[in-house]
Amino acid sequence: HSSSRRHGRMQKPGSDDESRGAPLYQIKHREHRQSRPEKHSEERGRFQRPLDDDSDQEHHGDRHHSKKEQSSSSTSRPSWMKKEFFKESKDQQSTGSLENNSEKRNFSQSKNQASSEPERSSPSKKLAQKDEAELEIRKESATPTKILSDKELNALGAKLIKAEMLGNTALYDKLKKEIEEARKARESAGATVCPDGAQRGSRDEVVILTRTDSRGFARPLAEPMDLGGSSKKKTKMATHDRGGERVRYFADDDRHSLKQMFEREKMTTAEDQNAEFARLAGKVRASTSQDYDFDDAAMDKASQYDSSAKQDARDRMKAISEHKHMSKALEKCKYCLESQEMKKHLIIAIGIRTYLCLPPHQSLTEGHCLIVPQGHVSAGTLLDEDVWLEVQVFRRGLTKMFEEMGKDTIFMETATAFRRHPHAFIECLPVPMDVGNLAPMYFKKAILECESEWAQNKKLVDLSKKSLQNSIPKGLPYFSVDFGLQGGFAHVIEDEKDFPVYFGKEVVGGMLDLEPRLWLKQRHESFDEQKKKVLEFAKWWKPYDWTERLKPAS
Repeated sequence: HSSSRRHGRMQKPGSDDESRGAPLYQIKHREHRQSRPEKHSEERGRFQRPLDDDSDQEHHGDRHHSKKEQSSSSTSRPSWMKKEFFKESKDQQSTGSLENNSEKRNFSQSKNQASSEPERSSPSKKLAQKDEAELEIRKESATPTKILSDKELNALGAKLIKAEMLGNTALYDKLKKEIEEARKARESAGATVCPDGAQRGSRDEVVILTRTDSRGFARPLAEPMDLGGSSKKKTKMATHDRGGERVRYFADDDRHSLKQMFEREKMTTAEDQNAEFARLAGKVRASTSQDYDFDDAAMDKASQYDSSAKQDARDRMKAISEHKHMSKALEKCKYCLESQEMKKHLIIAIGIRTYLCLPPHQSLTEGHCLIVPQGHVSAGTLLDEDVWLEVQVFRRGLTKMFEEMGKDTIFMETATAFRRHPHAFIECLPVPMDVGNLAPMYFKKAILECESEWAQNKKLVDLSKKSLQNSIPKGLPYFSVDFGLQGGFAHVIEDEKDFPVYFGKEVVGGMLDLEPRLWLKQRHESFDEQKKKVLEFAKWWKPYDWTERLKPAS
């Protein structure tokens, strides 16, 4: 009865009927199961925190409720979907509660600290903010703005216009600021940026394009006759009238005068003519017969079209390539006074248009020197008359100097590889008197035996009656040798591959019985050796230095 009373106090309404209708062992089991949570709740009630009872009851209710839902919905949905969903929601609730508790604690701690020390933290915060602002200003001033090219500025301008059309004000302001900073940077840096973005020290160089003719003269390039593009339709020109009489041979006969045709003939070379013939031969499609050969077909093709515009374009491209090669050769020239490769400590005397210096390598004989024109000229035959006269003045002075020293002089020049734009110079080699007397015989024999047996030009040209400029045509590679103030010999080089550059030195070395390494592998001397050699030669040359009279009196 005591258990039934105790059970009756705590049971729910309607549970009495169920307990009466149930068997005895079920009633006892139910009473035992209901009595356990009551004892457990009484024990927990002594030590639990406020609001924990409701949460615990809700937790137990949720657990029983979830079990009922799982049993009821097992037929409609798979069990694995429900389990995973329940686990995820449970984990999210637990993590959310932990985050809320931690945020509350941090907020309360910061609030307590702020309330406890409001006066101490405010000055330190202000100082820290000032330091950060100063650091940012220093970083901005330390990082230099990039100098943009014209192409990059145009790209930014296009983006600026696009942003303005789309109404993107933030991007518009940002791009506008970048463009203003880039322009200020370019103005402060000066003209150090090319249009393509490559930096350099000066602006674009404006040069006059020139072409070198077959005689070696450089002439300014004429303006193109036709300024139209290549897409312009070509018109055929009639070479005969209606009666069958020939009116013109080529389409451009009426355009050029006799003077212009003469200048064009002098400017063109055999290579240009061969290239033009090859282009015409590639365009011929007519059938040939016994009476109508290939040359006639090419001539008819050339007479129909006016190719002056294309020829002007080709001349312009050749002039540009020649200018590039020439500028590159001037930068690397060892004998130009303005070049960085020039060793100026080797100069002995400087005249008006020429100068006297020592070779930049080991000398072949004692007193070996060079007579060099100041202008960049590829051969002695291309020198102006006043430059050639000054070279002869140096020759007379050197010959007189070495004669008093008991030596004979040999002057040599080798002019080859005109495509590389070399700098011409005349070598002076002093030799003993007995060797100098035999030098003409040695050189004559060597020139007659050089290269091949058959040659188009005369192998040995005598310079005793005529000068070099009156004996060798301009533009041809050659080798010349003179003996003192007397004339010597010259040889037109047929094939540069068969003629060595050290030909003259090899003959002199054979006469003096020197080692071949002196002209095959020329050794570079140290600065001290060159200085000693220059001081010794300057002492020899001082009594014969005619350039001292050119200096103004102090």
